[in-house]
Amino acid sequence: MGLVTFCSVRGAPGVSTTALAVAAAWPVRDRSLLLEADPAGGVVSLRTGIPADPGLVSLGAAARHGVSLRDLWDHAQPLPGGASVVPAPVSTAVAARVLSVSGASLGSWLAERTDVDVIADAGRLVAGSPAEAFVERSSVVVLVARPVLDQLHPGSGLLLGLRVRRVPAGWCLVGEGPHSPGEVEDAYGVPVFGVVPNDPRGAALVGTAGPARKLSRTPVVRAAHALASHLHDWLHPATEDPTPELPDPAADAEPAAVEVVEDGVRGAVTGS
Repeated sequence: MGLVTFCSVRGAPGVSTTALAVAAAWPVRDRSLLLEADPAGGVVSLRTGIPADPGLVSLGAAARHGVSLRDLWDHAQPLPGGASVVPAPVSTAVAARVLSVSGASLGSWLAERTDVDVIADAGRLVAGSPAEAFVERSSVVVLVARPVLDQLHPGSGLLLGLRVRRVPAGWCLVGEGPHSPGEVEDAYGVPVFGVVPNDPRGAALVGTAGPARKLSRTPVVRAAHALASHLHDWLHPATEDPTPELPDPAADAEPAAVEVVEDGVRGAVTGS
């Protein structure tokens, strides 16, 4: 099992809604949960009314003394619809401090788990973000972006940088734009894991106690099911087909193209 981290680099493409929808659609829900790892603060408690504690703050405190699987579930809370979440505090200062202290160790521990899948919402990843160490330890990173150049270009630098470090990574495209998924893959050499339609009405229902039948028919939830199944199948390949669908992070990248973008990655990730 592993750690699937959703993030963005620019704009507001809908990282939190996408991560929440995928967590709710995960094929094995009793062995998976959503973890808010956004240094800007959490949104689930605001959207659903659940308390922010227990959550990331209490889990981060427990992590200082070593974390067990029981600790993880002890700091999770049920959401309407059946998913579970480790909510982050609303306060940016508190969330950033927890991730600065515990993000790296917590990310490594979660990525190595064989008994639970964690879908993490890391929010917008900027230079020097406390979530960087957490993201770089993920089993797979999904960058959420709209198919427009001002989000695709900076996003490609982050994704190629992760893949050079042998962290599997790819796009989740949200809404319509001038560039199709195939064009995005051809232009940047990074796979598109899924496409989520622009569905404000459906997005507003994600994570709520709304009618399950109505929610399941929304375009955003149908797309989340497809994306969740794709990611789950890659993390847990069938024994008769051990080759994952996602390409080798270091394969099929032209050295010149990677070298040019890698400088941008260093600037974006390390601030150098």
